[in-house]
Amino acid sequence: MAKESPDESRHRIGLPENWDDTQYQRDREDKYPNLGEQLDLLFHDFTAGKGSKTGEWYKAISKVKSDNPKPE
Repeated sequence: MAKESPDESRHRIGLPENWDDTQYQRDREDKYPNLGEQLDLLFHDFTAGKGSKTGEWYKAISKVKSDNPKPE
């Protein structure tokens, strides 16, 4: 039996064509604060007048994105 190509394997098990191109998204998923924590960070940032890049929410999300960059 001939060995299937990576593209054939992905198709057979139902993975999208761009599976490898979106690995960075899967890498980021478990590193983001949970949604409740994000909302709490946003609430405190806006209460403190930090609805900008100086707020804790922005810093937390930026760190995840910079630690797991989107490929060019």
